[in-house]
Amino acid sequence: MSVNRNRFLLPLILILFFCLYCAKISAPPGGPIDKTGPWVITTMPAADSINIPGDDKISIQFSEDINKNTIEGSIFISPRFPGEIKHKWKGRTLNILLPDSFADSTTYIVNVGASVSDLHGNKMDNSFIFAFSTGEKINQGRISGTAFKEGKPYPDASIGLYEFLLPDSLTQFDSIYPPYLTQCGKSGEYSLEYIPDGEFFIIAFNDKNKDQLFNYPRETFGLPDRIARINADAEEPKIDFYMQQEDTAAVEILSTTMMSDKLLKVRFTSAVVSDSLRENHDKIYLEPATTGQPALNPVAIKQRPGILSSNYSFYFDDVADGAYRLKIDADILGRHPDSIKNIESAEFTITSETDNTSPTIDSVSHWNKSIFPTDSMIEIFFSEPIKEQLSKDAFRIIDADSSQYEIHIRRPDRFALNIFANDLKWNKTYSMTVIESLVVDLSGNRLGDSVRNYEFATFDRDSLGSVSGTITILPNIDTTAFPYIKFISQDGKFTYEERILTGKFNLPLPPGKYLLGGFLDKNNNGRYDDGSLFPFHYAETTTYYPDTVRVRARFETAGIDLIFD
Repeated sequence: MSVNRNRFLLPLILILFFCLYCAKISAPPGGPIDKTGPWVITTMPAADSINIPGDDKISIQFSEDINKNTIEGSIFISPRFPGEIKHKWKGRTLNILLPDSFADSTTYIVNVGASVSDLHGNKMDNSFIFAFSTGEKINQGRISGTAFKEGKPYPDASIGLYEFLLPDSLTQFDSIYPPYLTQCGKSGEYSLEYIPDGEFFIIAFNDKNKDQLFNYPRETFGLPDRIARINADAEEPKIDFYMQQEDTAAVEILSTTMMSDKLLKVRFTSAVVSDSLRENHDKIYLEPATTGQPALNPVAIKQRPGILSSNYSFYFDDVADGAYRLKIDADILGRHPDSIKNIESAEFTITSETDNTSPTIDSVSHWNKSIFPTDSMIEIFFSEPIKEQLSKDAFRIIDADSSQYEIHIRRPDRFALNIFANDLKWNKTYSMTVIESLVVDLSGNRLGDSVRNYEFATFDRDSLGSVSGTITILPNIDTTAFPYIKFISQDGKFTYEERILTGKFNLPLPPGKYLLGGFLDKNNNGRYDDGSLFPFHYAETTTYYPDTVRVRARFETAGIDLIFD
């Protein structure tokens, strides 16, 4: 019995030994994590081939297995084929079965979108574009650029090129496929190639539902700064986009409250750009409920220029007690059908009250900042309208040596003062002194009974460097607007913006590394505007310098050429 037992034990021991040995020396499971996106190896028809015979199939071979769900909505063929396109796979090769054969003497563009990914979720670095022709030549037009959102490259944008020059209506995008379409790559850059010569409308949009249509207003979008003019013999246009989400909900007046300081507090159902109200006082009416009484227009609106807010304060002169409604022309608020001429509040009552509320200073532009001596306009914003005739002695500019500087005062509106200080010097500490008892509101309430000091300083000239260069606006930019350039320090703590009246600049800056950009101020309001679909306005032209600008103390960084193209 023992012999038989050993006969069976020996093979069993050998099997266990070899199993353990093999387990010990085998390679560990898995391997390096796949972080590389797929790419296209070959196509049929081959890229740039001509005189292609009629066929109804296009084949694309990838470098690795593809997540087939990412193909839908990511393959664009121009010109577009009417009818259903089918996708069939053979290993790593995608066969695109077309509803009809290739047309004669036609350039076909196949765009493999950057959203195509492998089985590990790695996307292609950029869209892959190839073209072939059933005729003797291939179109060679090209356009490129970058999409941005909130100052960062935006890789999720689709770029559509349309054969109309301007949209006739917003619904046009819902029903017309762009003949030429691509997707931005990881860096937000796009390129449309093999385009025929001509003029086109171009737009960026986030194609959330992958239907290759711009679904306004559900999808974010970016507008161009000009018509896309394609000419294979000229330099290719570069058009950048800044993505925006347009709120299309109709604006209504949610509430109105007359305060004791004579300000009508108005709250809207959604945010409104302050400029649309500040620039259209004549389209805002405080209407008495009693018929036959004249309506009043506001004298001032508290919100500053360029603010997006749903809360505003309107000031009206000499409002009698009674019942009123506030009416605003709908066209200055937008997002209303043509049939609606104005929006109006519910009826409310105004009753005279004694204003015992003291005004306050909301902000002082230069407070605790370092400035250039030429930056001499100090902006002061108040909580309520200030009496128009103020004593000049209410404000003083004094340096650390107790020297007083001559000033003059400008009133941009009832809520603000601009104080100009003459002959500020380099490397000085200053204090703007406010005698509170000399600043009163319209009811005679004083700002206070003490003296306030708001300190600021000017730069030490010897600590600064300078940047010089030129502004180049290429002929394809159809504008006569003045450029603004902006330097932003890499840490984001310092920004310097300047309007350039000539083609050259030489500007002092504190030492550091800067990002440089600029825009062409078409509407002359001093800030960048990203355009509007309703009503339609082009975006303003922007540009960025490709490298970081380094500024060193007492040195000039020269040869900077900022190009608008």
